[in-house]
Amino acid sequence: MDALCLSALLRETGAAVVGGRIDKVYQPSRDEILLHIRGKEGPCRLLFSADPTGARLQLTGLPRENPAEPPMFCMLLRKHLTGGRITALTQPPMERIAELTVETTNEMGDKVSRRLLLEATGRKTNLLLLD
Repeated sequence: MDALCLSALLRETGAAVVGGRIDKVYQPSRDEILLHIRGKEGPCRLLFSADPTGARLQLTGLPRENPAEPPMFCMLLRKHLTGGRITALTQPPMERIAELTVETTNEMGDKVSRRLLLEATGRKTNLLLLD
């Protein structure tokens, strides 16, 4: 996926998810994160795939099998993103990076902004959670 395709994809996907709340976070496989979102147009599922052969971000309607015990990264994302409101889905100019910005509360009850980044850079694809 190049930067131009990612830009078009983010415009289409952003219309459905920006303003929505994250209900649940799943990690069906080692390289995928699935967010269940209550969006403006109803519930949707946003898939972040960091698979080196096909990194992507997409809305999906297909249910996924989840492991009985969630991985540690999934537990971390649940702690920091569940219940948060999606404020933006952006891309730095001409980069293959998708940035999901979520406004949520921390342990002290203060509003904080968290960012989930997908770096779709071929074999070095990453998913990162930033403050």
